[in-house]
Amino acid sequence: MPDQAAQLRKLVRVAAQADPSLAPGGPIVALTGGRGEMGVTTVTCQLARELARLGKQVVVIDANLIAPAVAHHFGADPRPDRTIDALLRGSRRASEILLDVEENIRLLPGVPLGELAPPLDRTAVDHFASELLALSQQSDAILIDAGSGMNPWVDRLWQLARQVLLVATPESEAFLDAYAAVKLSQHHRHSEKVRLLLNRTVDDWELGPLATRFEDTCTKFLRLTPKSAVALPEFLRSRKPQPPVNDRPERTEQEHAPALPDEPFRRATRLLAADLAADFRVAALRLVRPKQQAASSSLFADGKGLSQRR
Repeated sequence: MPDQAAQLRKLVRVAAQADPSLAPGGPIVALTGGRGEMGVTTVTCQLARELARLGKQVVVIDANLIAPAVAHHFGADPRPDRTIDALLRGSRRASEILLDVEENIRLLPGVPLGELAPPLDRTAVDHFASELLALSQQSDAILIDAGSGMNPWVDRLWQLARQVLLVATPESEAFLDAYAAVKLSQHHRHSEKVRLLLNRTVDDWELGPLATRFEDTCTKFLRLTPKSAVALPEFLRSRKPQPPVNDRPERTEQEHAPALPDEPFRRATRLLAADLAADFRVAALRLVRPKQQAASSSLFADGKGLSQRR
């Protein structure tokens, strides 16, 4: 039995090296816009809140090296030496950088504003990947704000993720940029993990034609099968109720905190969070149990052992 357990652990390590998204631990979701100003940060932060309300321990990583904004969204003020920059440079572990920003939500902040982008050589990216896997053992879900567009850094984040939410809006230019991001990626690695998220929709009917077009185009030209698309309504900021003037306290920092999203956006994001949570459970059953059962049975089949497992 000890030998069997050791061989099973080896199988898991080999599978994780071949495809990091299959590594055990909390699932990783990367959110990317085909272009800037698609609302990636807003969706990431609200999705984290809804997963946290479901009782999940969530880690949010601001991996947007051009325009990081997650810390500002949560009203956090990270130390300049405790950001993703320090992680990529190897001067800090991820666990040393995390900030508690809300209940059940921890943040790994982005690069300090005005600073040059950190190095993205092989050593830095491999160190980030190993720290990401370590974080997945300490959380129920990891959300990565990957910024916009496609480059080797974003593509590596997609490879590490179990699911990619590609944020676009109904405008044709934004939609085409979203498809271009998939086309410029190593798309043969991302089949059945890319999901179009159509943000700022006015009516539900906007999703259907664009989702069908996206799926057909990806399947025909890239041989990539995307996951079912989802739509979110326009994010409208709602004001917090104010007490009467005579009872109102002096101005505090809370007055500068980001406004709450309106109910339609919050409700749609809550449904997406529940859908992701269910998808995570199904994926865990599909990826782990069959592999373990096949590995266990192969140990005793014709004396061939694990070396014959396909």
